[in-house]
Amino acid sequence: MKNLLLIISLLLLKLSVSMGQTEPILKPLISEKFEKVYMSENFDSTSAAWSTLASNDNLFLMQGGEYILNRKSNVSPFAVMGNLNTSLSGFRIITSLKLIKTATPEGSIGIIFMAQKGGQGGFIFEVNANQQYRLRQINGTTYKYLTGTAKDGGWIKSLNVKSINLSNLVDIRTFNKDYDIYLNGKHVFSFNEIIYKSGDIGLLIGPACKGSVDYIHLFTNEIAKEEIQSDKSAINNPENDMLVLTESIINLKTQLNKINSENEDLKAIVEDYKVANEEAKKATADSKQTIKSLDFEINKLELKLDTINKINAELLKYKELVQGNDSGDLVISLSKSLKNEKLKNDELVKQNKALKDSLNSISKNHSSAGNSTNENPVNTNDTNSKEFVLPKEN
Repeated sequence: MKNLLLIISLLLLKLSVSMGQTEPILKPLISEKFEKVYMSENFDSTSAAWSTLASNDNLFLMQGGEYILNRKSNVSPFAVMGNLNTSLSGFRIITSLKLIKTATPEGSIGIIFMAQKGGQGGFIFEVNANQQYRLRQINGTTYKYLTGTAKDGGWIKSLNVKSINLSNLVDIRTFNKDYDIYLNGKHVFSFNEIIYKSGDIGLLIGPACKGSVDYIHLFTNEIAKEEIQSDKSAINNPENDMLVLTESIINLKTQLNKINSENEDLKAIVEDYKVANEEAKKATADSKQTIKSLDFEINKLELKLDTINKINAELLKYKELVQGNDSGDLVISLSKSLKNEKLKNDELVKQNKALKDSLNSISKNHSSAGNSTNENPVNTNDTNSKEFVLPKEN
């Protein structure tokens, strides 16, 4: 029985992995603290470390405290490298990535770290619009998938990934060749790589995608020689702990992005109510016009009916004159005329009744519509970009 349960468990695990739905259950490898701020970029103004581009394929600019990445080409992703001049071997990167829209299934936004010169190595961590993440290693002219499988493109489904147009907080830590990756405050992956001593940092935007980066903060535990004799008490003072402050700002911005998204939804609902209200007003105006036309037709029929009644009254006089007359032809002729007029009169009465019923129905609909209405009362500067060629997609 135990063997059977073990086999079933292994089969379920294999099935879930093949579907790309299982996240690896790993413990973080790094306990090192990174308390020194090496770089803090909030994109409040044009930055010398990040390029602005304007071409047929790309539009990258800094606007509203964000680095906007708009990849127009739908052929391949694009990498933009930061001019940070870093040679750190141990560090912590915290950034906020948001995929705003994508026109292709391959659409994603990600961060590149430990990038080697000329695109000969490095790692790329990405999120997409399907609430998936993946980690790839640049291996010469190809990619090596560190998460998932080649069949599913390395993607792993995760509840930790925010939906499209919401910011994802990415936290990457490396020390002594070990790497930990956190996504929106949750540890999702760890690995070890002994090849790279240091590397550059960059950003990746998928084909036909628009995304934004709210900030990039880089921390290290390395201290320059001239700072060794500085006041250590200031570093250890929680009130001056830049890391804690940065994480607080990140959490607040994440909440703000969520509130902004909810506000957009509410605005859309209000617009829908406005449209429905305008349609109800138009329907009311159309009903009033129809009622006015029917009133006019009814008045015409009533006048015609009165005229026919008067004619019938005159014909009755002739009927009285011929009563007892032996001339059957006159009586027959007048009787036929009277019968025809009576039939016409009955037909007009029916038409009059039908029009009145139609008028009453429209009046009721008009009243209902009225009640419903009341209830819902480029700056281009590519001098700082570095040549970094991405491999072709596998």
